[in-house]
Amino acid sequence: RKLALLIGINQYPDRAITPTPTQDVALKGCLTDVEMQRQLLIHRFGFLPQDILTLTNQAATRQGIVEALEHHLVQQAQGDDVVVLHFSGYGSQVRWVGNPGQVYQAWVPVDGYLPSTETAPLTDLLEGQIAAILRRMATPNLTTVLDGGGLGLGEGRWGYLRVRSRPGVPTGDLPSAARVPGEGEADPPWPGLLLRASAPGQVALEGSWDGVNAGLFTYTLTQGLWETIADPNPKILVQRLGEALQRWTGPDQGPMLGNVIPPKAVAMPYSLLPECPNAVGILEPVPDHPTVTLWLGGMAPEVLHYLQGGSQFVSVSPTDPTVRLVLRLESRLGLYGVARPVAPTAPLPTVAQPLYESVRLLPQAITLGVALDGQLKRVERVDATSALAGLPFVTALTPGDRQADCLFGHPSPGLGVRPTNPDLGERWVENSYGLFAPNRTPVLGTLLAKEEAVKTALARLTPNLRALLALKLVRLTENRLASGLAVLMALEEAGQPKANLLLRQQTEYSRLTNPGLTNPGDSLTTLHLPRDTRLQYRLTNRSDVPLDLLILSFDNQGECSALIGIPAENDAPPTGDSEVLPPWAALAPRQTRLVPSTPSGWGLLRPASRLEIYLIFSARPLQHCRESLAAEGFIAPGQTDLKRVRHPLKLAQALLQDLHSDNALPDGRSPGDVYALDHSQWATFTVTYR
Repeated sequence: RKLALLIGINQYPDRAITPTPTQDVALKGCLTDVEMQRQLLIHRFGFLPQDILTLTNQAATRQGIVEALEHHLVQQAQGDDVVVLHFSGYGSQVRWVGNPGQVYQAWVPVDGYLPSTETAPLTDLLEGQIAAILRRMATPNLTTVLDGGGLGLGEGRWGYLRVRSRPGVPTGDLPSAARVPGEGEADPPWPGLLLRASAPGQVALEGSWDGVNAGLFTYTLTQGLWETIADPNPKILVQRLGEALQRWTGPDQGPMLGNVIPPKAVAMPYSLLPECPNAVGILEPVPDHPTVTLWLGGMAPEVLHYLQGGSQFVSVSPTDPTVRLVLRLESRLGLYGVARPVAPTAPLPTVAQPLYESVRLLPQAITLGVALDGQLKRVERVDATSALAGLPFVTALTPGDRQADCLFGHPSPGLGVRPTNPDLGERWVENSYGLFAPNRTPVLGTLLAKEEAVKTALARLTPNLRALLALKLVRLTENRLASGLAVLMALEEAGQPKANLLLRQQTEYSRLTNPGLTNPGDSLTTLHLPRDTRLQYRLTNRSDVPLDLLILSFDNQGECSALIGIPAENDAPPTGDSEVLPPWAALAPRQTRLVPSTPSGWGLLRPASRLEIYLIFSARPLQHCRESLAAEGFIAPGQTDLKRVRHPLKLAQALLQDLHSDNALPDGRSPGDVYALDHSQWATFTVTYR
């Protein structure tokens, strides 16, 4: 049997959390977290809806949570059952008056309140209490997901992200039933597998994307578990989640396993093999209606934000993979969409089915959202708004819940400001200006050690803004799970006598369209690499068509480097009739090639602490990309190294032009309105390493 208890609290009363100047007490994403987990458990891991108990808002009282743990989990779970417990809400750190030097982690229930005196009882649920209840379960197959922080910041915001930590650390007496470790005693281990949104002492954050509010950890975890291959390693999963979270949180939030070495009974997250194939969501039939509902919780929020009506999805029968229904998106609100069959007479399914992307429609007018720091003075905000208005590729945002791509402001002391990084030569003064990630981590290379005017600063930062938009556009092409091209990529550490495998990935949907393909499995040791590491990529084209190739590298100092095509020198001749292959074919059908072809590989380009690499394979020639790079005097015969790109935004826009297909446009949409990206024509892999 599979049992789950999902707890989510948005509507906290004032007495539970003291309001701060930057945020009221309410959270916004916890109910979304519960819904994402529920859909995941039912449609990916085969839980029955009646075995999933949800406690949300007013139902998630202290007594209600304890009773649900007892009656739904402890009393029902048998020896081989699988149990999932999820909590999204405020985490807390508290002190017991009997041992004020020790800080205890806790969950804040909806009826929790701050103690009025040090002798008043603490009403939070101490994690030690919860773990003690869970240890009485008959089954060891427990996974607990905790998306709440325990760091008392005294503030409710971290840049433009909401903090799921109670401000401050209250002191009070223990509830009568509670017991905490005494001085010198260690906490007993948490039973089963504990997946934390952040380590104790770090923040847990939630974000907002176009009507979708969710915990960053839960959203990333949900995507990761929709995507993951069978028998995932928890350590590898958590490492991948940490890398994905870096885009929003920088170093501020890093997920962790509660147990360093999980018990053998918990060999994988949720103690289960996924029962459904990789998908971006599910189709939910609507009885007696010509439309269906799409739940899109497995789709990246950046892509979902820009997904246009007319985008196409394929629904696959869970019992017969050859039975497929092509759907066209009509409208979307948050994680849910409404779609119709492309063929009006196509029969609609009567049960929920896995859903895959087919054609991704993106607007051509995508801009960079730049938020103005709330700490700027009125005259500074006026000058910044005026200067940003002169940049057509930028949208200036005012403080609020809409997710910004970056912030413009001072590195002045205050909420979320990070210290300088002397290892990278960062120096600044408080009255200078720079760019910051949404969590207020400085974008390296954008701060100066001198004062300057607002308009002067934005003129200086314009190339950085263009580079950030270029990276945003390239990220929108990521589609390893959706691509119909059969491509395998391995990242290796070059060396003698044998290269060391670091990571291996392949397009997943291509295995449904090519049943004969086997999955070699994703292999990952670590992507935290020494600076002297030499890297190489082993690329295999399993498709029947030649593939053009573009490799892009973005570092955290705003620089972009590229390599297009692969030199033909000293390479084995392509298979098949070479006369019918276009001259730009970089990777012939059924061919494997090393990039670079030199045995020494590539070194890390700069002393950057983070690099994002994109490998784009296209069945269509990347002609606009080639022309964009040629205009810079970029392309040289025999080029084997990545070279710096002076105009990365032009290159990113050229990439979208190359991937666009007029044939994929729905009726009524003009070619100048949207990019129509057909997943059968390209594959974009991404690799991030430090």
